[in-house]
Amino acid sequence: MVTFDICKGNPGALAFVMEAYERDMFTAEQCFQRMERAGITGDKLYMLWNDCCGRDVGLALETMMCMPTPEIVRHINYEQGRGLPITKN
Repeated sequence: MVTFDICKGNPGALAFVMEAYERDMFTAEQCFQRMERAGITGDKLYMLWNDCCGRDVGLALETMMCMPTPEIVRHINYEQGRGLPITKN
């Protein structure tokens, strides 16, 4: 089970985690386990939700579930300081 440690003290990541679990607990758990294994936590998790997915929890969950991890990392684009948008298909 994923704990709030995945947020690494980032309040935006915490808001995302809480919203995602409220929306769909089982899907959120699977997605956050996958992100935690990939090292996408804290500010990177927040960037995925905020920058890449425009705070769309559904899009973020779908992205975490279906998009290959290297592609997620490319969109987070951490070195540039802001994530690249992910569009709905």
